[in-house]
Amino acid sequence: MVDDDRASVRLRRLEELVEDLEEVLEKGEESYLANPGLRAMAERWLELAIQICIDLGTQVLAERPGPTPNRYAEVFKILGDEGSISKELADRLAEAAKQRNLLVHLYLDIDDAKVFKSLSHLDDLRQFGAFVADQLD
Repeated sequence: MVDDDRASVRLRRLEELVEDLEEVLEKGEESYLANPGLRAMAERWLELAIQICIDLGTQVLAERPGPTPNRYAEVFKILGDEGSISKELADRLAEAAKQRNLLVHLYLDIDDAKVFKSLSHLDDLRQFGAFVADQLD
């Protein structure tokens, strides 16, 4: 079981961030690429949303026996391998974790069009949030 208080705060923030990112997506790629401020906000919001999923996944894994992830992407791979989430979702979230690392550490190499395209996968973050919500006490 996942600790309600810690997870609930993160789940609420995840939903807020996904809603903000959906607004960016609705503005369209052309608007996104033309606006450095919008790109910077979206990158930060995306980074935070992915980090929340990583934190929640780590919390789920810490509260049950099994392997311990060595990398952020492994959090989702383990959950997929054990059948807690689908392998397809696990693969997409593992890629999101890698994107988070790019946003944080290799920020000079960011491909703005690729970041915008990743906003089409916001439902993956919501789906993972729903999985964690189901784990609450």
